[in-house]
Amino acid sequence: MKTLKEAYKNYFQVGAAVSAYWLDEAAETVKAHFDTVTCENEMKYNSIHPHDYPKPDFRHMRPPKPGEKREPPPPPEITRRERFVHPSMETDFALADKIYNFALENGIAVRGHNLMWHASYPWGIFEQLTPEEIRINTEEHYKMVAEHFPEVYCWDVVNEAVDDHGGYLRETVFKNKLGDDYLFEAYALARKYFPGKQLVCNDYNEYNPQKRASILKLVGELKARGLVDVIGCQCHLNALMDEKAIDGIKRSLEMYANTGLRLHITEMDVNAIDWKNPDLLPPADLLNKVTETYRKVFAIFRDFKEVIDNVTLWGVSDRHSWLNHFKNHGGRENYPLLFDEEYNPKEALQAVIDF
Repeated sequence: MKTLKEAYKNYFQVGAAVSAYWLDEAAETVKAHFDTVTCENEMKYNSIHPHDYPKPDFRHMRPPKPGEKREPPPPPEITRRERFVHPSMETDFALADKIYNFALENGIAVRGHNLMWHASYPWGIFEQLTPEEIRINTEEHYKMVAEHFPEVYCWDVVNEAVDDHGGYLRETVFKNKLGDDYLFEAYALARKYFPGKQLVCNDYNEYNPQKRASILKLVGELKARGLVDVIGCQCHLNALMDEKAIDGIKRSLEMYANTGLRLHITEMDVNAIDWKNPDLLPPADLLNKVTETYRKVFAIFRDFKEVIDNVTLWGVSDRHSWLNHFKNHGGRENYPLLFDEEYNPKEALQAVIDF
């Protein structure tokens, strides 16, 4: 059997997200099959600056449902305020360094993920900082990351910035503190501290027509200012997608390609759990649909080889997929990747290699 990267050497790079805690067991598979790696979590803000503070409570980060009553939790007390204003005071690069050094030692390119995200910051603390303090923190963080990881070739700058509920931009602490133009500030800083690197606007549900319109609006505004190079399509899919949904992927890629920007598929997997019945174990026919979804979608990617530079899977083995612990699935085991729990190739891998 060809390896994945051998099969796609004339199309685009293929990559995988990896985590430091299971990298050793996955190392040979990664070296054999992938051109690039992305740190699943290790380059995010909270991983590099592991302060002792509460993690985000997502119940209070989304708009309330109709009739829902809830009070936000009290903000945590700020201790040693300067350590939150100046992030260089407390850092831990060890886990990210493990992945970064592994990649460089094995000739594997590294995608940077990510510089700013509403789900990775000192929750409850940044809300109490002034806009100027947030700006100081952001600039120092960008500068420090750029110096520490000079060989990272692209960065997901502001991750998942578009709203999911019919608006334009997601309400985040950064938007609330810095104003509606905060994205232009963030991408301008990235252009300053990561010269020559590709800057990516990365989001999910990118094939939903309403959200797609917002993504196109955002990348258009960023492109007009020379602040973005790549549209990142996360591509978290479901095996229950019908042909209309599959066709929607193709039509969306056409629209993104027409912007003149490059495209990355940044976090692909195929969910084997029925969203409407998350407590049910996936039947055999649904697992077969995982394979067929990979086959159909990779065929679409090949059709866009002139604009797609990278297709990254969000994980390597089913053993460590984030979907195994996703709360909406009731913690059920999932089967969304190309290698099984023992790193054996699955039929899905054969499906994307044989074309």
